[in-house]
Amino acid sequence: MNAAHYPLIADFKKRGVAILCDDYDATGRSVMVAACQNINESLLNEALTLSRGLPWVAVSPSRAEAFLLTRMYRPSPQVDSLYRSEMTTNLYVSVDAREGISTGISIHDRVRTLNVLGEVIPNPRKLIRPGHIFPVETCAGGILVRHALPEGALDIVRICGYTDAAFFIDMLDHNGAFLAPADRNELARTQRIPCTNLSELTAYRLQSENLVMRMAEANLPIAATGPIRSYIYRSKLHGGEHLALVKGDISPDQPVLTRVQMEFTAADVFGGSSPPSRQQIQASLRQIGGAAQGVFLYLRRSTKGCLKDQIMSVAKPESPRPTLKLREYGIGAQILYDLGVRRIKLLTNTGADMAGLKAFGLEIVGQYPLNLTEEQHHG
Repeated sequence: MNAAHYPLIADFKKRGVAILCDDYDATGRSVMVAACQNINESLLNEALTLSRGLPWVAVSPSRAEAFLLTRMYRPSPQVDSLYRSEMTTNLYVSVDAREGISTGISIHDRVRTLNVLGEVIPNPRKLIRPGHIFPVETCAGGILVRHALPEGALDIVRICGYTDAAFFIDMLDHNGAFLAPADRNELARTQRIPCTNLSELTAYRLQSENLVMRMAEANLPIAATGPIRSYIYRSKLHGGEHLALVKGDISPDQPVLTRVQMEFTAADVFGGSSPPSRQQIQASLRQIGGAAQGVFLYLRRSTKGCLKDQIMSVAKPESPRPTLKLREYGIGAQILYDLGVRRIKLLTNTGADMAGLKAFGLEIVGQYPLNLTEEQHHG
């Protein structure tokens, strides 16, 4: 999909707002999006009137750092129910513009704050906190890393040439529930608002962008699989290196037995005699070794402090274990695509929602359980 086949770009610049839909969310959630840099009172009033939701601002990590934004560790119940639990993303402490406003709640005052957040050169002295606008943390790499509405909103405004601060607001009905797709489409038609979804936006970005580079490859002798081909990929975003182990010849038409696992160094390498994550690795390799084609993808974590969290979860077994959420591993999807995988027979015991992979050109054709019992016998 090139710019000529993605009319959202021109339509968004002309209209000033767009509707972005999460086409893989069971609720049909959608948001109205505008660029903070040039939003005006008329556009904000229209967005608030049509959407009835709570305003957010998606900012890039670099812009959040430049504004000295601090994370909100204890969001209010309203914020928590509407955003944090839904998107598993951090909120920043709310802000207002320091000058040019009164209470901070009026349309004029909110526009002033939004424009400050969208200025070409961020100036932290122009903001005070707490306020009435809630900035939201996003992942570097946007929708190609996390398949979610905040990243999508930010991608839209950046693709259209605006700064990396995107106003977005949930579209709700009269009862406060997410607006039904049919009602959303009718609103978009009557108000002449361009509408797109996360999968279309992802497809557009994938046409010209790639966040991973293949750095090295070699044959490895692994006892559980026999000879296997290894590939090292590096993320252009974080510099981290990821490992792909490939059994057999990969064909786009052939379903491939695939296991995607996030590193858990503390347990994988050091954590006891038979930790669950190490069992999963060995069971995956054994099952892939018995298949004609297979891929084991080991993704490195890039978040600061992840090793500390792993150590604490080993020390306190009741602590929640770090998990890999499918919506967050666009990096892994790009690696699989580069390897030639298109159809996946997924090795998993979690039954996770796999819908987001379709946007990356991958299809789940089946889910197969890890045979951990067999692994215990061999351990």
